[in-house]
Amino acid sequence: MTRKVIMSDTVKRINAYFRDAVKSDVDRIKENAVFSERQEIVFEMYYLKKNDIGFIADKLCASYSVIKSEIQAIRRKISQII
Repeated sequence: MTRKVIMSDTVKRINAYFRDAVKSDVDRIKENAVFSERQEIVFEMYYLKKNDIGFIADKLCASYSVIKSEIQAIRRKISQII
């Protein structure tokens, strides 16, 4: 059984941005967004290295829902910049 994922316009816009982003675009996001230490790590693993949420949770010894919440907070911050 396949699971249909419904993404909001914001998520689609952010994903498209990082699909085509160059280093200067990523640097601009890092300079302008105020991330916590964990959010910086999650940002790099999820958006730049394209790691799965479950993998990130295992690496950071956190639950899936905690990482998902961090990604949502990161998206809110990124959406104001791009």
